[in-house]
Order: sequence, then structure tokens, then C-alpha cells
Amino acid sequence: MVRTSSFVVFLFSSVGMAVAADIDGPLVGTEDAYEVPVEQASGGITGYIEGSYGAAVDSPGDIDADAWDLRGAVNFDAGAGMNLQVDLGYTRASYEDLDTDSYDGALHGYYRNDLFAAGVFAQGAHLDPGIGVDLNDYMGGVEVAYFLDTWTLHGALGYGQAVVEDFEDIDANHYMGSLGARIYATDNLRFDVDGSLHRITEDDIDYDLRSLKLTANYRLEAVPVTLFAGYKYTNEELSGLSASVSGDTSTIFGGLRFSYGSNTLKEEERLGPVWSSNRLSF
Repeated sequence: MVRTSSFVVFLFSSVGMAVAADIDGPLVGTEDAYEVPVEQASGGITGYIEGSYGAAVDSPGDIDADAWDLRGAVNFDAGAGMNLQVDLGYTRASYEDLDTDSYDGALHGYYRNDLFAAGVFAQGAHLDPGIGVDLNDYMGGVEVAYFLDTWTLHGALGYGQAVVEDFEDIDANHYMGSLGARIYATDNLRFDVDGSLHRITEDDIDYDLRSLKLTANYRLEAVPVTLFAGYKYTNEELSGLSASVSGDTSTIFGGLRFSYGSNTLKEEERLGPVWSSNRLSF
């Protein structure tokens, strides 16, 4: 009973936590493939750091929920198309009188040319939900992106383990799938559509988190700063124990991104960090 109850505590602590806006990710017809610039003034190192704030405007039980998010990513061009991307993130979320902290990091190794990018990733996340039971989540997987002049398609599949600290026998399987599109109206104006599914399962208990996120990004001409804002819809369902509980959350968010080593929003993606965070939105 302790095994199942502890896992349920973790799952319920996650309900509504999709308000944390992992916004590092980002209707036009098909055109020729985009040509990647052959020179980088930054010596092959490109990246960004961003801060954002999100607030739930509709949630189960009208819970008062919001979150601050700080994220950064850097991409190293190793030559011959080989790249390494490193991500780090921190989220501080509040749900009524409960405050949570989550930390995450990821490593992406991949090949990129002017038509596509493909590779593998490994990531880890730590959640302190403020209830005396912490969660560690580890995942690995594959990811791919396809480039055309005015849009990018990208997707990822992953598998990992979610482990409740102090209860070493409580570990759950974590499955993830994501698909998204980034549509460029200009080199400095982009619209993102991102969908994802996370399933965490342990014994006969399943927790599903489905999300759809819409983001508008505009990078200023004079300085390497991008303003972004959007909307995120999340559906969560906890099933098992002869019962099922579900709820929907709507979140609005906005923030600023400061970039290094790129001249436009499109160049930032095509030369720099291309992969969005695959973490579970605690």
C-alpha cells in the first residue's frame, strides 16, 4: 500500500503543474530547402538564455497557479555536420499555498545539414513538490527535424524512468512523444505549434499528460532579443485503482530570450540550438 500511495502522491502533485511554460521550443507552402550559412562569427558556438512567466487562466477547481521559468541552451558545431547541444532549466511554480522547484538538463548529440537534423538525447529532471517526497525523472530518445525555407518540422520519441526518492522500489516507466512545427513569416517572426504526450505508468496506475502549445516569437532588429508569448492547453488523466480522474488547464505565458552567435531568429534555429525541451512540464 505504501508503494502505490507514494506514487499517487507524486502523481497528484503533478496535476496542474503543466502551467510551467517550457517555451524553449519554438501557413506557408513547401519551398526549396533553406541554405545554412557556412560561417559563424561566434566560432561555432551559438546559444540563448530566456526567462518567462506563465499563469493558469482555467484549471481544475480554479486552482490559482503560476510559474517562473529560466532556461538556457548552447550549441557547439564540431564540424562535418556534427553538433552538441546542452540545455539547463529551472522552474519555480506555485499552486495556491504550495511552491515547487524543478531542475532539468539535457544533452543532444546530432548531425545537421541544410535539409534535416537527426540525433539522440539524454536528459534528467528533479522535482521538489514541497511535500517531502522528491521525484527524479530520467529519459533518453531520438529526435529529428526537417528544414524548408519558411518552416521546420520536428519530433521526438523517448523512454525513461521516474523514481520517487526515499522509496527506491517505486519507479515508473515514462514514455514520451512530441511533434511540432515552426513557421516563419519573416526571418525574425515565427509561429510555433507544439504537441506532446507523456505517459507515466507504474503497476496498474497510469498518468497521461497531453499538451498543445501555440507560441508567437518576434526578434528585434537592433539587438539579439526575442519577445515571445502564447497559449498552452493541457489535459491530465490519472487512471487505475478502479477509478479515473482528469482535468484540463489553460495557460498563457510570455517572456524574453537573449541570443548569442546569430543574426536572426531563423539563423538562431538553423545554426544554434534546434531542439526543444522534452521534459515533463512539472
